[in-house]
Amino acid sequence: MRILLFSVLLMTSLLSFSQRKKKDVIIPQTQEDSLKLEGVIVEAEKQLILENYAKALENFHVAMEMNSQSAAIHFKIAEVLAKSNEGQKALPYGLKAIDLDPENKYYRLGLARIYQSIGFYIDAAKTYEELLEKFPSEENALYELAELYQLTGRREDMFRVFDLIEAQLGVKEEITREKQRIYMKEGKLDNVIAEFQKLIDAYPNEASYKAELINFLIQNRRLDLAAKAIEEYESSESASSRITLMKSELAWMNGERAKSLDLLEDAFETSSIDFQSKFQILSNYLGMKPNPAERSILTQIAVKLADHHQDEFKAQAFVGDLLYQDGKSQDAVRYYLNSVNLSPANYSVWQNILNIEADLSQYDSLVIHAEKALEYFPNQALLYYFSGTGYLIQKDFKKAVRMLEQGRKYTIDPKLLTVIYGQLGDAYNGLKESDKSYQAYDKALMNGPNNDHVLNNYSYFLSLANENLDKALEMSTRLVEQHPNNPTYLDTHGWVLYTNGKFKESKKYLEKAASLDEDGTVIEHYGDVLFQLGEVERAIKQWEKARDLGNASELIEKKIADRKLYE
Repeated sequence: MRILLFSVLLMTSLLSFSQRKKKDVIIPQTQEDSLKLEGVIVEAEKQLILENYAKALENFHVAMEMNSQSAAIHFKIAEVLAKSNEGQKALPYGLKAIDLDPENKYYRLGLARIYQSIGFYIDAAKTYEELLEKFPSEENALYELAELYQLTGRREDMFRVFDLIEAQLGVKEEITREKQRIYMKEGKLDNVIAEFQKLIDAYPNEASYKAELINFLIQNRRLDLAAKAIEEYESSESASSRITLMKSELAWMNGERAKSLDLLEDAFETSSIDFQSKFQILSNYLGMKPNPAERSILTQIAVKLADHHQDEFKAQAFVGDLLYQDGKSQDAVRYYLNSVNLSPANYSVWQNILNIEADLSQYDSLVIHAEKALEYFPNQALLYYFSGTGYLIQKDFKKAVRMLEQGRKYTIDPKLLTVIYGQLGDAYNGLKESDKSYQAYDKALMNGPNNDHVLNNYSYFLSLANENLDKALEMSTRLVEQHPNNPTYLDTHGWVLYTNGKFKESKKYLEKAASLDEDGTVIEHYGDVLFQLGEVERAIKQWEKARDLGNASELIEKKIADRKLYE
């Protein structure tokens, strides 16, 4: 609870000096003096309102010289100094104001606050206690004294003041909440429950307190008490979806989960529960470790909620998350797209959309949605990566380079930078710009020396260009050491060995690759190395197989027809 602070209300007029009866008050002797004093005070108040504290202080000091026994002027000087963060200097003036007018409660409130501002908490508390002796029902002092004891950790004194507040002002929700917070921290659940009951007794027509008590009892597994409280609540309230929800949660906690979910569905069929409440309730149930069957029912309820509230982006994204987690990626995308159409400035949803589309090889959609997301998040490197990758797969190498180069500028994650440079290497290779391709690959390997995609493509393209074959062999060797059963990487290494003229070694890797993956390119490579080793008949059989599988080179028919190797 936050104890309320009340501003000081100065009820004493600064100009009513002629009405004072104290002998030590100096009263202006002439009308001219009175008018002059009034003018000085008015100007001081004006400067105080404008927060020109130095000017205000100067004028109040002039006023004090004209009437040194005015409690109000002393207090105004204290107030100005306090506002100027000069609490120590303010103290004598605050004390003098009380000395001159000991019955003014507002001066004591102000002095107590000055004490608090400079850390004199004991003096502040003493001042509040003195004030309460004179004005025991002064609400401001009661609340501020309670806050002071709260601040200094004086629990018993704080509770004593709480009791005073309740005795004089009745049960107050803010006081009850603070007590409950302390009792919860101390593990005194019975005391928390007792405080709830006090609120209910004090405000019998406030149904929310009864509902809150029931929820508290359920959450803290006081299930017998919760059941009894639900019965009492139901007897005083007409049947409602709120009661149905309470029964649902109680049944769940009692292990009656099927019953619980039936009640939950019944409650959600009504319109009396607002969307936000339904959304929070579903989130809570899904957080209580439902089994797969229960989760399926909760997901169905969530889908109904989203379909009924198609204008709520949170509901759409929530269902998207549930379906994505359940492996229903295509359905998830539909809800995610609904969500970003309603609220496009949601980066995590865009990211999920793009991840799914990349996984499903939906590259046309990937490019469209990545560039749509960039309208809202133009500095997100990952979005450029997705867009560039989509263009790369579509063989639009110029656009791929443009997006990937832009994304590189925004990338701070070394892993992502490795991937982007790797894709740039592929894109530049597609443009036949070998030098830029190799430079990009080299930069990728600087950040991620064991990146398999880069090691594979870099070594393979070098072998195709018959360039820097020693480097190609070093990279492909490292690749198959890390991935000894990957047919693509085995094929690359075998082909690098082939290009280096190491046909016997090449055969070992290409043969293994061909046994693991019936891909036309891999099978054709295996036939090529067989031909180089003089196994012509076996080579032709492999070429024929490669032709039938597809994805072989344009020379495959000529190789078969002429029984000759063309490269």
